[in-house]
Amino acid sequence: MVRYILVFLFVFFSVQAKSIRPYMFTLKDENGNTVSLESLKGNVVYLIFWSKTCHTCEEELKSINTLYHRYRDKGVIFYAVVIDEKSPEKIKEIKKKWGFDIPVLIGDLTVKSKYRIVGTPITYILRKDLTIGKIIYGAISTKKAEKYIKRLLKEN
Repeated sequence: MVRYILVFLFVFFSVQAKSIRPYMFTLKDENGNTVSLESLKGNVVYLIFWSKTCHTCEEELKSINTLYHRYRDKGVIFYAVVIDEKSPEKIKEIKKKWGFDIPVLIGDLTVKSKYRIVGTPITYILRKDLTIGKIIYGAISTKKAEKYIKRLLKEN
């Protein structure tokens, strides 16, 4: 009996998880433009949260940069959301030094809290309807990230 209840709960919460929407933020990018998450609806959205003191983030952003170039014109929008730097000039310096050109959004305390960013990198891959498709804590291989992107692109 307990086993059936556990299976039911697992199935129930798995189905419910497909409709979870993240916090709908509006943030400035590194160029001073305003970006609202809501405006990205209809695309798969790849959000990688990072900090300037995170060595893993440097490697992760370089790696994901290849996917950015491969999928940016194929219905996937990438943003690297920095959580510990507000200066656009410093952000651009870091991007050049680290070797990535994914557009950067400047995160704030609300976004950090709502997305439960306690360490970096953390990646949210959102479906076209802006529900959460996958959350990745830590680094991910390019191959695995691409697998998630492809799967979400196939969804209606």
